[in-house]
Amino acid sequence: MAFYNWFLPHKETHKKAHLISWEGMIIYILLFILLQVSFSIVNYTQPGVLGISANIDQKLLIELTNKERQKQGLPPVSESSALDKAAALKAQNMFEENYWAHFAPSGKTPWDFIIGSGYKFTFAGENLAKNFYNSDDVVTAWMNSPTHRDNLLNPKYKDIGIAVVEGNLNGQKTTLIVQMFGTNEMIAAKPVVEVQGKEVAVPEQAFSSTPALVDALGETKLAANTLIDPYSLSKAVGFSVIVLMTALLAVDLWVLKKRGVLRLSSHHFAHMSLLALSAGGLFTASPGAIL
Repeated sequence: MAFYNWFLPHKETHKKAHLISWEGMIIYILLFILLQVSFSIVNYTQPGVLGISANIDQKLLIELTNKERQKQGLPPVSESSALDKAAALKAQNMFEENYWAHFAPSGKTPWDFIIGSGYKFTFAGENLAKNFYNSDDVVTAWMNSPTHRDNLLNPKYKDIGIAVVEGNLNGQKTTLIVQMFGTNEMIAAKPVVEVQGKEVAVPEQAFSSTPALVDALGETKLAANTLIDPYSLSKAVGFSVIVLMTALLAVDLWVLKKRGVLRLSSHHFAHMSLLALSAGGLFTASPGAIL
């Protein structure tokens, strides 16, 4: 097999270059899978080396939240130091128990942290986010999710607390954002907490059995210095492959035209459609997640 056949159409059969054939597609897919497996190995052997370097501002998140509420004619929520502590405690616990959920593997609940911070509520809610690069994208993601949007725009809330904490989660440097809402006015017959679009009644014994946790808030386990952003690297590799295939398709058409055998086939359109879809997916993709 001639080396140039990887990049140019065959001299006699005019078969496409190997790197833009369907066999080449399989090679790209296998290489991408190998890259993801390599990330998993690094996560396991060198925790904290991979991760997202975020620039999230706690005050700006509160400001952006209130802007969305005011757009809907709702009163702004006021920052509560107790809810800030509750949010920080929740983020710290997610790192300590290595989970990404509203309820901890140990059985800790969102209201455990709220009550433990000293905040007495009748109505509360929690939104979570991780691995966003900036504050605007966090609030945009919450607003684009019906359940998170309803929580953020709930007229019953009077107070807000937010924590932005970095640490190691599943081997990766992760930025967790915990947003907690609450009100201590008597507007509910029984205290409830809204998580994932559902109102969960708080057991009465929770108010007497949950210990004060404010003094238990210690230093969060910091992540190691991040060397590689796996999302950016995957995106760069993906765009590199797309650029390579686009260039090879252009060369393919040019060479065939020079040989006088130019023909546009369904294969060309299939390749161009696949490249366009892949480029669009990479451009709009985000490493951030909400819960």
